[in-house]
Amino acid sequence: MDPQLPLHAMVLDHWSAEQGLPQITVLAVTQDRAGFLWITTQTALARFDGEAFATFDRATTGVDTSMLEAAWADPSGQVWFGGPQGVLRYGGGHFTGLGGSPVNAIVDSGDGTPLLATATGLARVRDGRVVPLPGYRGPALSLLRVGDTLWIGGVGRVCRLDSKNLAAAPVCVAQDGRATAITHLAHSAEGLWLGTQAGLKRLDGEHIIAAGLGQGLDTTRIESLLVDHAGSLWVGTAPALFRHLAAGGLERIADDAIADKPWVQALFEDSAGNLWMGTHTRGLYRVWNGWTRRVSSVDGLSDALVWSVLGDGHGNVLIGTNSGVDVFDGEHVRPLLPGSALTDPSAYELARDSRGRLWVGTRAGVSVFEGGRRVTPPALAQLDRWQINDVREIAADDIWIGTSRGLFRWYAGALTRLDPGTSGPAATVRVIHVAGPDRVYVGTGDGVQEWRGGRMTQPAWAAPLRGRFVTRIANLGPGLLGIGTNDAGIGVMRGGQLRMTGRKQGLPSDNVWTMDVIGGDLYVGSNAGAWRMSLARLPMPGSAQSQVRPQLVAGELRATSVHNSPCCNGGGGSRSLVVGDAIWFATTDGALRVDTRRLGTPKPPPARIDSIEHAGRQYPDASFDLHAGARDIAIHYTAPYLGMGAVSFRYQLEGYDTQWQDAGSRRTVFYTHLPPGNFRFRVMATVAGSDGYGPQATLSINVLPRWYERSLVRTAAVLLALLALYLLLGWRARRVRRQNLRLEAQVAQRTEQLAEVVERLRTTNLALAEASQTDQLTALHNRRYLLSCVPDILSGGGSVGVLQIDLDYFKRVNDSYGHAVGDEVLRSVGRLLAAARRESDITSRWGGEEFLLLLCQVDAAGVLNIAERLRQDIAAHTFADGRGGSIHLTCSIGFSLHPLSTRGGSDAFDAVLELADVALYQAKADGRNACVGLVATHDLSAAALQSPFAPQLQALLASGRLTWLRPRP
Repeated sequence: MDPQLPLHAMVLDHWSAEQGLPQITVLAVTQDRAGFLWITTQTALARFDGEAFATFDRATTGVDTSMLEAAWADPSGQVWFGGPQGVLRYGGGHFTGLGGSPVNAIVDSGDGTPLLATATGLARVRDGRVVPLPGYRGPALSLLRVGDTLWIGGVGRVCRLDSKNLAAAPVCVAQDGRATAITHLAHSAEGLWLGTQAGLKRLDGEHIIAAGLGQGLDTTRIESLLVDHAGSLWVGTAPALFRHLAAGGLERIADDAIADKPWVQALFEDSAGNLWMGTHTRGLYRVWNGWTRRVSSVDGLSDALVWSVLGDGHGNVLIGTNSGVDVFDGEHVRPLLPGSALTDPSAYELARDSRGRLWVGTRAGVSVFEGGRRVTPPALAQLDRWQINDVREIAADDIWIGTSRGLFRWYAGALTRLDPGTSGPAATVRVIHVAGPDRVYVGTGDGVQEWRGGRMTQPAWAAPLRGRFVTRIANLGPGLLGIGTNDAGIGVMRGGQLRMTGRKQGLPSDNVWTMDVIGGDLYVGSNAGAWRMSLARLPMPGSAQSQVRPQLVAGELRATSVHNSPCCNGGGGSRSLVVGDAIWFATTDGALRVDTRRLGTPKPPPARIDSIEHAGRQYPDASFDLHAGARDIAIHYTAPYLGMGAVSFRYQLEGYDTQWQDAGSRRTVFYTHLPPGNFRFRVMATVAGSDGYGPQATLSINVLPRWYERSLVRTAAVLLALLALYLLLGWRARRVRRQNLRLEAQVAQRTEQLAEVVERLRTTNLALAEASQTDQLTALHNRRYLLSCVPDILSGGGSVGVLQIDLDYFKRVNDSYGHAVGDEVLRSVGRLLAAARRESDITSRWGGEEFLLLLCQVDAAGVLNIAERLRQDIAAHTFADGRGGSIHLTCSIGFSLHPLSTRGGSDAFDAVLELADVALYQAKADGRNACVGLVATHDLSAAALQSPFAPQLQALLASGRLTWLRPRP
């Protein structure tokens, strides 16, 4: 934490119950070896990965996790908690309550094991038991380890103990006068600080004296203490938060910098130097210096709404606000030009010419100053009606001015318009860029124009920008020209070719206000924040299509941000300023400075698998065997990342997924109807702006085959069938031989008998064929029959509805009533579906409790009506429970429609099946007992049909090529 930076200029984030915190009163904070943050509250314990909270309460852990007032993470990865119920340990995915006296504080005993301050003294943990230490007597309220010295806060005294001999008698210093509880300890270069119920104290030799810092701290109850790595002492009280700098001086943090009376009762500095504050009434806060410095009204700026920034040539920054021009010298802000000195108070544009004159463009005209005096030529008064967007010196005393009503030139004491006759959006000039001798590019509300040879034309490469609001034109490198737009992203022009990159390719927004290059990186200010990316990763004209992952560096619009102000502010000439390795942006809350040297490259965090969920139960991250029953699982994963920027994931189930699947920020993946086999789940995490993915986490999953899926059973069945056939043929042959030898005279009669045997054999073969295509339980057709009919159905032309039905919570029927009742329910459903089937339809049992219907010659509305009717029929049906009672079931239905393309044939049928399956998952996600359709509204490309739909689903929905269908309420 930079001691020179006021807290209001830092990044401040806030989380409360709305963001997933179990409860608003935070009691303790710590960080484990993996990087997760652990937060204790009055009702439950939470783990924070930087994005989401995982809550651990009695229902999920089996132990009491409320009112834990102490937390400490040991070097081995275990986390220890203390409270009224004693000590609680977390390790290996499990919580263990060890009991003991109430615990007030936990520190490292010196060997990586916890030392406990309890209501009865000091204690250690040995072999899973809490063991009291004999040296210290009386209640221990606080602990602090400084090197080999252990400090113990008690009632009316503070004691010192050598941590190498914890069983020895401590050396204590008693409090003079009334004894108070010493509940917090901190140590800085100034000595030992004591937080008591009666105020802040310090140890002066052999005496406990008042701290003497002022602001009433000597008599105010101390709720928390912390000395950060910069040596600053942070003091939390119920009325306010204070910071005592190592160099001296006490800073009271203003209420509007955090919250009114924040009541900070837990302070913790994480491994990255972030300060975490747990409050009694407001939840959790994080303070972070980061790489930004905001100069706003708190620093003395005349107006927080900043339009322009400009260097004055002497190391200072001129800041144009909505009320004039101020100067920032690195520490202080002072006024330079009040709004009354300008043609309009808003300093919309700032520029300095070669003679040192300051040009101030406003929302109504331009003013020129030299040596603090206004020297505006009278001829410029004709611009007083228009907004000045850019002032650019093309050559000495040759000033070009972009306005809301055209492009003007001030030269040789005369003002002339360079684009006479231009009107509408093309007359709104936002940016002027010198491209070469006698050649200037002009960004307008209607794309890019080129001024050359005394006339204005549109270059051929800029044709795609026609109708686009161009906000910035800048050189990105040799032969590279960058074009910023209001709503179409970034354009890169090279060799007369233009390549656009926008939100669809991974940009945070299609809006671009400013562009600057520092050290090979492109920095962009937009209404979604300031972000950067390497120029080498920016798609160039002629290159293959690719995705980008820029790194947000400031002003992101997060729901958790307290100092939440958009960056950046409007398009024009001086919306950003590069000073060495720093860049300034104009924002609606002051001027924002980004120190690019401190950014670094984000390191992607290691992924971690939390658990695997099956049949309503959670299992730890370990090899998992999936036995008989439903083959549906959910895998929960995460990645600890407390830095700036969202974490994205990708995963793959080896043996099932053919390639990596992008999950975005989603932290759960679902698999249903897995086939038997050995699989390995892999997941990796990345952060925007990083070079790749972090270390992967893996999980082995073994799906055991059902008895009839085992190769031995299948081989035995084939052998038995062959043996039966062999015996049958042998018996027949012997019978014929005996009849021929014994009754040769009755050949005709025996020939007739032989014909009867042949007919029976034909009938038997037909029955076997029918059995191979019929589900024995439901008497419906099976999957083999349905798939064999697909080519004929599709060749007939017309639309074919594909409808998947899955019984909701069917496993509960088997678990509650037995498989015999479950089988009867399936037979009843089969009868319902068979009764509802049209003559042209095919109804089949797809597997388990899932059925699949092919509906011929139907449109989307027809499929939707049939699906809704079937859902209602099943929901209204009463199934017998075998005990004289009844069972009511619901179902979820997903459907799609073939063809997806006029070029589609049987090869595209798999894609229709996949869309119906996706729709079924959505129906379950909608709460089950629902029907949902996913149909194509336009032809899908061959590439779309040949790729899995999950990664491209959102894009196809957004483009309108796919749409959801649901019944009207």
